[in-house]
Amino acid sequence: VAALTLLASKATAFQFPASNRRDAIKDILSKGVGFGAIVANVDVANALVEGNPPPSKVKKSLSEEYRQGTAAMAQSAEAEVLPREAYKKLESGVIYADISKGDGEEVTDGKKVNTQWVLRRSNGYFVDSSAVSDSVPFIFTVGDPNGAIEGLDQGIRGMKAGGTRRILIPPPLAWTQGVDDGKPGPLPAGFGPKQQMRRVMEVRRDVPGEYIFLEVKVSKVR
Repeated sequence: VAALTLLASKATAFQFPASNRRDAIKDILSKGVGFGAIVANVDVANALVEGNPPPSKVKKSLSEEYRQGTAAMAQSAEAEVLPREAYKKLESGVIYADISKGDGEEVTDGKKVNTQWVLRRSNGYFVDSSAVSDSVPFIFTVGDPNGAIEGLDQGIRGMKAGGTRRILIPPPLAWTQGVDDGKPGPLPAGFGPKQQMRRVMEVRRDVPGEYIFLEVKVSKVR
């Protein structure tokens, strides 16, 4: 379409009478004279001017390291890609793997825990983290239904203070009560991050294999 429009503009530029422009274009097309060169000159700018979208870009697949996300408080070992055998799956569908094991008090039912966290979508894209909010920890009591989202409440058990764990949470075990203030957390802050999670919960909640990535570091257990 852009090429034909360009041809029409050239016919006008050559000052063909209006009644003969269509015949002139047909004549050029039938002879193939310069058509390849004209098409070759139709660039992205011309396509945009004529209202056509630019050529689609080739999508690059994310590296495995990026897809798995960057570990909370990542420095060295915490940024490494974890082998498949490191992951364990709970009956609920929550999957987790220890990035580094702590040596402090263990997280069990009824314990109050302080956590630092990184939130990503299943494609690896960063959504939010406690570091963005001045590293203010997310604090909750394990087993409290109004504390953490269910997937985190399940996936954090067995960790020890000082440890970091990657937790893959199915949407039905995430923000089922919403992402507004006062709901189980950790809650993404700001309009953009909240909207991303709302969309996941509304549109991709029942998509097989969809997970929310949370990487948490337990800084305190009491």
